[in-house]
Amino acid sequence: MQGLTTTILKKYFKYDQIFNLLEYDTDMDQLYNDIALLKKDSYEPNYRFIFQHWDTDYYITNTQPGLTLRNLQRILVTLDISNCFCLILTQQNLDNELEQLRVEETVDDRAIATIQTLLQNQLWINHQDVNLNHQNISFKYQLFSRVRRNHRALLIALLKEQDLLNDGMISFSSDFK
Repeated sequence: MQGLTTTILKKYFKYDQIFNLLEYDTDMDQLYNDIALLKKDSYEPNYRFIFQHWDTDYYITNTQPGLTLRNLQRILVTLDISNCFCLILTQQNLDNELEQLRVEETVDDRAIATIQTLLQNQLWINHQDVNLNHQNISFKYQLFSRVRRNHRALLIALLKEQDLLNDGMISFSSDFK
């Protein structure tokens, strides 16, 4: 993460690193270990553990917070790190999920704070509706999977194995072969 966001964060907070939760999806033990290395007996009031949560989370039901967020909350509780020293950068409103996790997983009096970027919403300011011409549709499916994640790579591998890649339009990370 660079640029304006980092400049703003450095102006208001002290932090050691920004944890990209996408990198820990399949290895929460590594997230635990990385956070544990930065744990202190006390923190300055403006110190924060900062987490990026740009991608979608894994959900078991629509009524429960995502597994990545639940695991993060459990790690913080295990390491005895208060939510008040944590901040999540996200493109979605996670307030209800984080409050539910606070109630279910902690004795903290506040949920993890978030800063919600509006970049995602700004991409559609000049969006115009178009008439759909069904005769011009040449693909059987579209698969939007720009960010590489294990379950997406598995789906792509299955499509490839079934010789279905050319039947659809797929966006996937640049290292896909």
